[in-house]
Amino acid sequence: MAFIGIIAESKNEMQIKRILDNNLNSPNKENTVIIINDKSIDNIRNIRFETILIMSLEEITEKKEAMNELFKNAKYIVINSDIDNNNLEIINNMKLNVITFGFNQKSTITASSVEENLMLCLQRKIIDINKNVLEPQEIQVKIFNKKLSNNTHNSMGVASILLIYGKKEIIF
Repeated sequence: MAFIGIIAESKNEMQIKRILDNNLNSPNKENTVIIINDKSIDNIRNIRFETILIMSLEEITEKKEAMNELFKNAKYIVINSDIDNNNLEIINNMKLNVITFGFNQKSTITASSVEENLMLCLQRKIIDINKNVLEPQEIQVKIFNKKLSNNTHNSMGVASILLIYGKKEIIF
């Protein structure tokens, strides 16, 4: 069983969790998606997260040392590169497998089109959880969840996690 952590604005975290739960779990593979925030951090200190999705660091204000401990043990950190750079210092100087997404041109995953369906551009190769290499390419994301389609960053974050977990077709 793999643990996937989500750090997001409180108004979005349950929606992101639901979509990941629906897309990552199957009869033969179980992943547990856990919301990380100041309220939950003390209860989850001993969990080894395989992947942590960072949409926003606004929900983590007081417990930065505890966050550093969670980050050190994660296999992947997937982070919104468009968030305030001052908040990104939490992951500096750590040897992490960081995958960035956003409209920033230096991001690993960017949006090349945000029209009817989202087109993502994988700008650098990444190695997914199954050790498969994903080469630079464009990936179409079909979004039927209207609430998520209104927030491109949330869609990019969810799609990034699904790519890492080996999803070939991204539909949510």
